[in-house]
Amino acid sequence: MNIPDELRDEHYCVLSTQGRVTGRRHSAELWFVPADGGVRLMSGSGGLTTWCLNLEAEEQGVLRIGERSWLARAAILHRDDPERAEALRAFHDKYDPPGKDRTEPWMRNATLVQLVLTRKLTAR
Repeated sequence: MNIPDELRDEHYCVLSTQGRVTGRRHSAELWFVPADGGVRLMSGSGGLTTWCLNLEAEEQGVLRIGERSWLARAAILHRDDPERAEALRAFHDKYDPPGKDRTEPWMRNATLVQLVLTRKLTAR
């Protein structure tokens, strides 16, 4: 399931995960790039963010872009994954201002997560 075309250029998404320690819901506003079957997210701190650690523990969350939400399953893109460089270029193209390129430090430090959308959630 892919995100609708009209949402691809949105700058932020909101990811809600279950806290790995507290069990409480945790939400984070994040950058995203569209990917086949869903989106990719980036933790620039090498995966030490709460949302990333929660996904490593639970491997699922709720993704919201605009007014639409989906249940999603997460997978980490490992450092040797050939799609990692392509994903980081997509983040550069979408988020780096002209004349700035953070791709190299992202290659060293960032953790990339693939979120596969598994079910559209209805608005309540």
